[in-house]
Amino acid sequence: MQTVRSLVFPRWSSDVRLDGKTAIVTGANTGIGKETAKDLARRGKHTQLITMPGARVVLACRDMAKGEQAARDILKEVEEAKVVARQLDLSDTNSICQFAENIYNSWVTRFTVNSPEKALHFLINNAGVAICPYSTTTDGYEMQFGVNHLG
Repeated sequence: MQTVRSLVFPRWSSDVRLDGKTAIVTGANTGIGKETAKDLARRGKHTQLITMPGARVVLACRDMAKGEQAARDILKEVEEAKVVARQLDLSDTNSICQFAENIYNSWVTRFTVNSPEKALHFLINNAGVAICPYSTTTDGYEMQFGVNHLG
């Protein structure tokens, strides 16, 4: 059965190195988002002599406690990972603006203007809501529309 499955649904794999790249993953404190962040952080150079980290990954999470725990989990599993959690609530445009401003300012103050580290190479929009009871965002939009499309 496994052979038939692999013929019908082939697995895609990649060993592309991402060291020197920067990624933001929304909803990265659990599930697919966390696994994606872990994979991005793992994609560095690994030899018997050296281990270079993969991408620098920002875990953009609504719940900072869960985001920081996810970052600690990734750091335990991925040697030399460059992972940091930042607060982002996609149902609140003020939170979105503050997140973007904080990311930009942290790059501006930490790195020179022409530094490749100031670039954002990947934005993984993983966070979202589905089949939730009717509620609205802080801006008054229906929650699914506000988070999944506007956020």
